[in-house]
Amino acid sequence: MGHRIALACLDFLDDEPEVHVAAAAEAGFDAVTLRVAGSREPVAADLGRDEHRRGRVLAALRSTGLGVLDVEVLRLSTHLSLAEVSGAIELAAELGTRHLVVVNAGLAPAEAVDRLAAIVEEAAPAGVLPCLEPMVFTRCRTLTEAIDLAVPAGAGVLVDALHLHRSGGSVAEVAAALETHGDALFPYLQLCDAPLAAPEGGTEALRAEALAARLLPGTGELDLTGLLAALPGRAVSVEAPTATTRAMAPLDRARAAWAAVTAVDCPQQTSTAKEAS
Repeated sequence: MGHRIALACLDFLDDEPEVHVAAAAEAGFDAVTLRVAGSREPVAADLGRDEHRRGRVLAALRSTGLGVLDVEVLRLSTHLSLAEVSGAIELAAELGTRHLVVVNAGLAPAEAVDRLAAIVEEAAPAGVLPCLEPMVFTRCRTLTEAIDLAVPAGAGVLVDALHLHRSGGSVAEVAAALETHGDALFPYLQLCDAPLAAPEGGTEALRAEALAARLLPGTGELDLTGLLAALPGRAVSVEAPTATTRAMAPLDRARAAWAAVTAVDCPQQTSTAKEAS
């Protein structure tokens, strides 16, 4: 059985998105993830800020046949506008993806549940599921905290291998949550690698690692095989911006990511079969 493998946009934010799409297709990926909102500063990949860019990436998706696994990112805060939410949902639907990444940037838990539930309700008619991603440098730090917000709101939870480990989570915790809450809570996952030891420097060092100093799958010490086994059958997004690939051309970065993920010792990573979006 084939499993979708997507190339995440985090390592391609400085490239026009059609370049990212073309590189992913040539390297062998089945899909990409795309930035549609939430950029703290202007980046070339943000589709939400350029209508012409949207047209170019849609053309690239059609010509390559690639799907879109998710779009990102809505940051829950008092500054998140209704227009930004609506725009992200509209773009997700236009791009044909089922998943919209959400992080809790600054809301208290009760307020975050209400806001997330409202986004879930707005996204449902478009066939889009908001998925909450826990990160240690946000107001939703752990898998448990994400589940406590997502379940009452009707959202999914996006497990990222790095964030799970850095928050003190484990593969066993994921497996237990899956048994308790069911398959639908974890629709897909993000894969990268890292040393077991966290970088020194606290929250800012953890943020810097997540943005630009991860490792390619299979080149670190995280239990990626165990994580994939705990969430069988899921699509995988390779989100692994690394110091070693930063200076590479987009196609070379994509090829390095593809070689790494397909070398991970798990059957789901050896198929290049493409599934419908």
